[in-house]
Amino acid sequence: MATNQQRRKHQRQNILRAATKLFMRDGYKVTHIKAVAAEAGVSQVTLYKYFDSKLALGHQVVLDMITTGYADYQKMVDDHSRSFRELIQLMITTKTGYAVEMSDDFYQFVADDMRGALGNDEAQRLYQAGKEKFWDGVIARGRAAGMISPMLSDEALMMYLDMYVQYFSAPTSHPLIGEAAAYKRYADQLMHLFFYGFIGDPPQSDEDSTKEQTN
Repeated sequence: MATNQQRRKHQRQNILRAATKLFMRDGYKVTHIKAVAAEAGVSQVTLYKYFDSKLALGHQVVLDMITTGYADYQKMVDDHSRSFRELIQLMITTKTGYAVEMSDDFYQFVADDMRGALGNDEAQRLYQAGKEKFWDGVIARGRAAGMISPMLSDEALMMYLDMYVQYFSAPTSHPLIGEAAAYKRYADQLMHLFFYGFIGDPPQSDEDSTKEQTN
């Protein structure tokens, strides 16, 4: 039989799943706490026992998205049945597909929370805490595949990553940041540029798969 602590944990997760579904589909602003409670099958009073405001609920959804996102991408990195090229292509399509599924309004909420514009920098700190471990794994896969130039240090690669992230953590003076819909239109192109640069096309050889298997 489940303990009271287990029941509380399950109920909290159920509320978060309901909120994520509605925020993703309908947007943060138009989604009322009443609708989240109904979707989760609890009363508003019960919901407020776990989250004292809609903002706190939205913020926790973002934190869970970061944690879950890292875990999902780490599984991709750890799956050596894919070549490095296939890994990068999968990461691009997963990232852009997720962005397309998200309502513009909630996308903006996530962007604002990630850059600390909603009252705290917890989401930004959580992202930074997981960043180094995750990208170290991606870089190691790329080096093992022979698809990262030996002249590029890990430090330079991390600086490149930080430049990309900091752009989206900057003030809303950047036009693409100010408009979630505008960014989403170019998300696939920006992700492609991030991984492949101006050359435009990923390597066409499957030699990286062979190299990885021999390392």
